Amino acid sequence: MTDDADLLLGAVLSVGRGLDLETTLHRVVQAAADVADARYAALGILGEDGQIAQFLTVGLTEDEIRAIGPYPRGRGLLGELIRHPVPLRLPDMAADHRSVGFPDHHPPMRTFLGVPLQVRDSAFGNLYLTDKRGGHEFTAEDQRLVEALASAASVAVENARLYDEARLRERWAHGNDEISRRVLEGDAPREVLDAVAREALQVAAADVAVLATIDDEAPDRLGVRSALGPGTGGLVGTEVTLEGTFAAEAYTSGRPVVTHDAASDQRQMISFNPPSVVGPLAALPLGGPGRTIGVLTVGRRLGTPPFPRVVVDALAAFAAQAAVALELAERRRDAERLAVVRDRDRIARDLHDLAIQRLYATGLSLEGVGRRLQDDAPADAERVDRAVDDLDETISLIRTTIRGLRPSTGSGRRVGVRARLVAETDAASRTLGFTPALHMAGPVDTLVPADVADHLVAVLREALSNVARHAGARRVSVDLLAGDDVTLTVRDDGRGLPDGAQRSGLANLERRAQELEGSFGVEAAGPGTLLRWSVPLRS
Repeated sequence: MTDDADLLLGAVLSVGRGLDLETTLHRVVQAAADVADARYAALGILGEDGQIAQFLTVGLTEDEIRAIGPYPRGRGLLGELIRHPVPLRLPDMAADHRSVGFPDHHPPMRTFLGVPLQVRDSAFGNLYLTDKRGGHEFTAEDQRLVEALASAASVAVENARLYDEARLRERWAHGNDEISRRVLEGDAPREVLDAVAREALQVAAADVAVLATIDDEAPDRLGVRSALGPGTGGLVGTEVTLEGTFAAEAYTSGRPVVTHDAASDQRQMISFNPPSVVGPLAALPLGGPGRTIGVLTVGRRLGTPPFPRVVVDALAAFAAQAAVALELAERRRDAERLAVVRDRDRIARDLHDLAIQRLYATGLSLEGVGRRLQDDAPADAERVDRAVDDLDETISLIRTTIRGLRPSTGSGRRVGVRARLVAETDAASRTLGFTPALHMAGPVDTLVPADVADHLVAVLREALSNVARHAGARRVSVDLLAGDDVTLTVRDDGRGLPDGAQRSGLANLERRAQELEGSFGVEAAGPGTLLRWSVPLRS
């Protein structure tokens, strides 16, 4: 009896040592195996659905665990303790009518002892012990020792859980501060979204994090804006359809979607590669129901604990901050576009009120001079007439420019294509470090329809973004020609296309050209790259 008491005391002290929850749970399983002299021991931790969400084992090698496959969910004798949380002791598992057998490659086991583990008077999980050493059956004394251990362990588990939650809330507060600082300082949306994904990865103790937003040009798809962790290489710039995925469900419902085992779920994932490496997964909407603009998805590797409620709450807060950052960025872009439109309207007004009037007055004066020279110097009179014609053509060109500078009026009022392209090049100067040279020829605002204009602006934005991220260029020239076709050419003096570079963004530009029956190409141009995007214009 003294030996049993000493063994139990040693096990309780071992369990109570340290505050890390994962370590404490492993010590509980090992201590249970020690006090009952069991060859195998396991702790099945219950999830919110009442099924086994995490399964910790002692006695099995890593090779045996891999050969057995996914951990049990709670059928047979394991489920019996979930349904009826009272100790269960059996001399032969196979002989019990509630047993469902073992999966392939599972080592043989005969004797069984199961004891529920409660924390704060609620079910936390169950201890499962099998094969008492020496071929003996588990005794009533073994059961009493394991029950005493479970009672003492509940205190240690609760302390470890509280400590883990306190550390998580500390990381949560730090993450909130970091993201809020970036939002208030006006960082670029990409930098803010990267920070959100990075902080979500830290707070959730996750292995992968992916942040996707709705594509304005394709509202039935989510475009990946940030991706961190193994298996996420090349995801940025790709698109995910809003059908049959966790991201789709979170986006459509506007509510978090959480699963303990995404690898076995029919909905699959948001393109994690390979998908089988992700177990617990949480998808959080950016924004609420009816106003969702994207999804934050985080995942842990197979066999790790599911996301507790406090982690989901923290991730939801980060997702909300990401939505605010995107909304502020859009408002800033609106303000910048409005400033450009106002400036161009002022320039158009000055051209009309000052330049055209002066040119017109000069033309009238020259016409008078030409009439007086008709008789005495006809050659000079002819030169004056040609000068007057040149002035008339110049006035006509300025008036065409004014129409391009000023937005169209009426019920379909929209910002002109020229103004939108100028706004995009101005916006790109902040990331490039210089302003691209922009040249436009032809009646762009007159010939280019609204749907082609939207594609054109998106292509220019993506092209300049690629130059900023990959080219290391010092000069960029943008040329736009409108005639029978509209052709956009972007040339830089950077390092060119690297071997093995991700081409997802270029594929989007090519798809836009194909949708409009146009062409797209990228080629080396000396020290740099030449991008050409051209589509025909309808009559």
